[in-house]
Order: sequence, then structure tokens, then C-alpha cells
Amino acid sequence: MKAIPVYLLWALASLAECAGASTDTSIKTVDATSDNIRWSGRFAALENGSARFGYPSVSANLAISGGDLSVTAASSKDGSYMAVTVDDSPPRRFALTRAPKQYSLVENDGKPHTVRLSHPSESWRGIVTVEKFTLAKGEFLSPPAAPERKLLVIGDSVTCGEGVYQPADYHCDTSPRQPDSDHSYGMLLGRAMGAETQLVCYGGRGLIRSWNGNTDELQAPRFFELAIPINDGPAADLSAFVPDVILISLGTNDFNLDIGPLPERSEFVSTYVEFVERLLSLYPDAEIALTEGAIVNDATDPARPQRSVLRDYIADTVKRTADARVHQVLSQHHPGDTCDAHPTGQQHKAMADELLPVIAPLLSR
Repeated sequence: MKAIPVYLLWALASLAECAGASTDTSIKTVDATSDNIRWSGRFAALENGSARFGYPSVSANLAISGGDLSVTAASSKDGSYMAVTVDDSPPRRFALTRAPKQYSLVENDGKPHTVRLSHPSESWRGIVTVEKFTLAKGEFLSPPAAPERKLLVIGDSVTCGEGVYQPADYHCDTSPRQPDSDHSYGMLLGRAMGAETQLVCYGGRGLIRSWNGNTDELQAPRFFELAIPINDGPAADLSAFVPDVILISLGTNDFNLDIGPLPERSEFVSTYVEFVERLLSLYPDAEIALTEGAIVNDATDPARPQRSVLRDYIADTVKRTADARVHQVLSQHHPGDTCDAHPTGQQHKAMADELLPVIAPLLSR
């Protein structure tokens, strides 16, 4: 067998390198915080180009010409979920691991697609880090534009969509209902009004105390200021999302009957007034609606009528604020089911329908 001349070996090596380069160019990777991605909701941009977040329904929105799309992401705890919606297809949920992992979002069918990758879980279930998006055999297009009108919803686990998702094998003990903030009353309400909606909420927390009476944890006036609701979390850029309407549903955990006596009027109302005045100063053109939410009721303990007292405190807050942009909105009671007191998915739809005729006019002002 004749030896291959050296110059032919060099030529073959060069051809191999060119072929490799051609293959590599068919794969494009962008950081999570690149201009190809439009984020909706609060997140912290890291120096390495990653995006970190905890609030529900934070979403990455992008468009592609076609190809195979994947995301590299991780969570600080087991049990965090993400959901991908391709065009108008139903969302597909998947669980994150603690170690960064690549997850397939779109399989190549040769067609362009718009993609929404969202976080239907709560902050206490895990803080999520999205590192990058990888696209093979396609191009990143300009991301879809955000709706002009803006709705901000502040609250607790109900606002976060706890218990909205019901597994096919639903069982109280072995397969309970799970969070799905994308189908919470606030997100449904925003979609019905054509508004970009941001949820700033935390399960178990309230205005002045948590569900167990703890006053040292981050309550709404404090976690509102944060991009990620954890102790020493990064401050939020409060000018990045300027709401037209702010809907606040707080008090369910403050008024938890298992704690004991209901909150004192002076502390609760003064804290609420201070919080509302903070929002009024930040967003001078926003309308603010305060509601007692769907869980509190008077029937459980008539001697401590949660709903009536909370409604009275809210009315006092509106009166003391003395601003025409602040409104009280009454909610109907939605008791969940025999397994879980959090409203079901169907009840969240009803809640959104009940709020729509009241909130929509405020958005149009």
C-alpha cells in the first residue's frame, strides 16, 4: 500500500476542519438574558448571562424560524416546574433538577414558532436559574412584543396559583393538587383584558404576619421590593414594569383562625395604608384595587368573622388613603375541595370572571 503524501493529509485535515465548522454553525446558543429573549416578570440578570427568578409565571418569550430548541436550567430545590407553550398548543410541564440540565422545548418540524417558557411554581419550592437557549438548524427571530397594558397582582398562595393544577391521578395524600400560576385568577384576568400580567406573591405570607403568626419573615410590603423574594435578595427594578392597575389580595394568612385572635385594626390598617401609599407614589397613574380574597369566610367561626372584619379593615384603608385611585373590590368565597382549601382551577376561572367587570373599567381609565 502506498503512503499518502503529507500535502494530501494536510488537505484532508483542512476539509475535515471546514466540515466541522459548517456543522457547528448550525447550532446557535444564546444567554438567557440576550436580546433574543423577552422576559416577563421579575428576574435577576447574572454576570454570566443567566436569569434567576422565583416569582410565579416569570416567563421567557422568544420566536424561532424552525429547528430544535432546548433550554439549560436548574432549581435550588427538587419540585420546581417549568411549562413550555409552543404557539397555541397546551402547555407541557416538566420538573427541574438541582444540577443544570438541557431540556427539549421544540422538535424541528421545519416551521417557525413562538415559544413561552414559564415558571408555574412558587418561590419557596425553589429558585430557578435559566442559563441559555440552544437552537439547532434554525434562527432566533425577534421576540414577540409585550401587550401595552399592564396588570400587577400582589398576594399570597392563592394569587400564586397554589393547587390550580390537578393531576390525572388526583388523590389527597399520594397525588395532591399542584401550583399552576399560569391559570391562576390573576393571569386569567390579565389575558381576558389583553394585559401583560406580573404576579408578586408568596405562599403563606401576608401583610403583617405569616400563616403561622410569624412576623419576622418577608411579608408583602417587604417582598414587593425584591426581584427574588428571599432574605438579602436583589432589589427589584420597580420602574421596569409600570402597571396600569394593581390588584392586591392580602389578609388570608394574617386572618388564619389557627393563629388565635384576628389582627388588631390599628396595626393592620396602618401597615396597609403605608403600603398603598408606597405604590401610589411609585405609580402615579395606576389604579389600585384591594380585595379580601376567596378563602376567608364568616361561617367557620362566627365569633371571629374573618371576611367581615377584613372587609372592614380594607374599607378603612381606602378611607384613610383618601385617594380616588384606590378602590375596594369584594370577592366571593371559593372553598377549594375536601382535600385542599385552595381554590381549584375551575374556581380560579370563576374568580377571574367575577373580577373582570370590576377591573376592566379601571384598566381603561
